[in-house]
Amino acid sequence: MSINTLHKGDVDDDTKGFLTAIQDQVILTRKYNKYILKQADTNEMCRRCGKESETIKHITAACEQLAPTKYVKRHDGLAKIIHQKLAEAAELNDERSPYYKYTPACLLENENFKLYWNHSILQKKQFLLIDLT
Repeated sequence: MSINTLHKGDVDDDTKGFLTAIQDQVILTRKYNKYILKQADTNEMCRRCGKESETIKHITAACEQLAPTKYVKRHDGLAKIIHQKLAEAAELNDERSPYYKYTPACLLENENFKLYWNHSILQKKQFLLIDLT
């Protein structure tokens, strides 16, 4: 998050405060409660998976309970924005819609570009052998 995003973005004051608190890691996670607020009887383990200490980093990027659902949803939300911008730049899509209403097509193509969405691509492994003798 940058200061430009906060000043120029379409973000309300409550959201700005929340984003800043997350960045500064002053959100009431279990670890924060135990070690910063000194609540000794607090269990610091993640309330979702119970396997790791509940920190901002764990919640946003490492919890195995959140990975199959929330992380994929967050990833796809960002990827949809990139897909839409690439489609517009390559003149693959005439439809204009707000990013949050955009639904990517599985394949968009014209004579110059192919743009895939959520599609596996198999690659042949290529090895470069260098003779150092």
